[in-house]
Amino acid sequence: MRLESFVSKHYNELNPNDLIIWRYIYQHKEQCMEMNIETLAVLCNVSRSTVMRFAQKIGFSGYSELKACLRLEIDENAIDTPEELTRIVCDSNVKAIRYFQKQEYGQACKLLYEADRIFVYGTGRAQRSAAEEFKRMMLSLNVLIYFIPAEGELRKIARMMRPEDVFLVISKSGENEVVRTVLFELESKGIPVISFTRYGNSTIAKMSTENLFANIEEVAVLEDTNFESMLPVFIILEILFTRFVEYRSRQTAQMKNNTEEGQGHRR
Repeated sequence: MRLESFVSKHYNELNPNDLIIWRYIYQHKEQCMEMNIETLAVLCNVSRSTVMRFAQKIGFSGYSELKACLRLEIDENAIDTPEELTRIVCDSNVKAIRYFQKQEYGQACKLLYEADRIFVYGTGRAQRSAAEEFKRMMLSLNVLIYFIPAEGELRKIARMMRPEDVFLVISKSGENEVVRTVLFELESKGIPVISFTRYGNSTIAKMSTENLFANIEEVAVLEDTNFESMLPVFIILEILFTRFVEYRSRQTAQMKNNTEEGQGHRR
């Protein structure tokens, strides 16, 4: 997604200082791509915190994420050949794998392990496919996940969820109105939520007990057409699955040790 799209979406929230920052970035994109936050603040005659708040207002976790989006946009415009497109998509997915591999996801695994029931919902076609694939993976461990296929069912099932349950939601934008309404209801009932979103600063991410950030990048395939690889969503779910297998194995070993120690004391 181009930076202009983020600004347009949140334009009514911007104050005069924000617009000064935006105009400077828009007119000097390549320079800003390499510029630190302090330099940009000086050039716009605003404080460092004002630049940070601007980045957060338009949907980023901070200035670094804004620059990453800007770099991606500029790199997209430089694509001339299909071979270059293939390299960029592959490099992006390799980076995603390396990043996810470093994450432990301990709290998410704990929530899944302790849940009485697990529900999963995806906000789009690709997200629903990812949700169904995660259900299939967990079934191989004899863990049943309830897949919610549509918004109508989501509203009804949310009313039946209990604090002992866990709700997983996969949303690329993190701003789905129906999901936000459901999360308000789940929060009031104390039901934990694990979300998978594109950016960590979205509404759904903020409302979740645990948010797993999936960096879904856009690359240009034609002058006015971008391609979004959804592979990072499938990657993060697969790595969460493997982390869960490891977590469950440790818990089983710990319970076995505790049982053996208890039997030893009784002897």
